[in-house]
Amino acid sequence: MKSLSILEIEEKLGKKIRRNTISLGWDVAMKYTGVCLLRTDNNDIHIEELDKIETDTKDDLKNRMRYFLGALDKFKQLLSKFKDYKMCVVEDSFMGQNVIVLKDLVRFSTLIWVVFHNCTDYLFFILPNSARSKIGFNKNSQLEETKLKIGKISRGKNKGKNKKIDIKKLVQEYVKETFNISIEDSDKCDSFVLAMCGILR
Repeated sequence: MKSLSILEIEEKLGKKIRRNTISLGWDVAMKYTGVCLLRTDNNDIHIEELDKIETDTKDDLKNRMRYFLGALDKFKQLLSKFKDYKMCVVEDSFMGQNVIVLKDLVRFSTLIWVVFHNCTDYLFFILPNSARSKIGFNKNSQLEETKLKIGKISRGKNKGKNKKIDIKKLVQEYVKETFNISIEDSDKCDSFVLAMCGILR
């Protein structure tokens, strides 16, 4: 997997990076949960794993949770191979309008805590906006500089105005520019952001 220079990233972000640390980032969602494992040594950040877990939202909840637990066990075994300081960063659930979605996010986030709280040195939850801010992402600044194509509204009272741009696309663009890594999958990209939060001081 790709490696990033610690000194280059520290210079770009204006922050220090924890050396000899493992950081596991979890972007919890209804269907796809992104997961990223970063490992630092004295010189580089190594992307050891960048993956996602899919659960069938049409399946029974208990079956989905059992499957998810089985997938978590794979990452627990992977984590056990490393002896460095270990952190686990889980996207915190935010209160949206759909209570069913919120309940699902809380359940699956809790499963991550149950599996990893005893095999990591530090586990914390962080909201998406806070995680993005921690790695230096600013939505307004990114909108001003974006090379992404922004469509126009074609009808109605807002005709001619810019369409809203997907913030996940902006984050992917920022990650590519800042870390020189292209992550086309938004769930994986968000998990990378969360894992980065674990290694930033």
